[in-house]
Amino acid sequence: MNGLEVSSIEADLSCASLILSVGISTRYVYATYKKTPVTTNEAEAWEAVKKACGGLHFLAIQEDLDSDDCVGFWLLLDLPPPPV
Repeated sequence: MNGLEVSSIEADLSCASLILSVGISTRYVYATYKKTPVTTNEAEAWEAVKKACGGLHFLAIQEDLDSDDCVGFWLLLDLPPPPV
């Protein structure tokens, strides 16, 4: 992530993916998942809780699945785009 300003992560329910927004207008597919009723419910619940928290969420990166340590941590906040 050198040189990119991570701004938010959102669940795209139609594509069963997590979208990573960086900067003002750049978005990447960060991860995909198998679309099932369970994963769709989880994605909807995550977005609902994120909205209830005023858009506050985080991204934590671990070196491997068994690690207890984070090698990267971003505190993120969804904000509406400024009026033009």
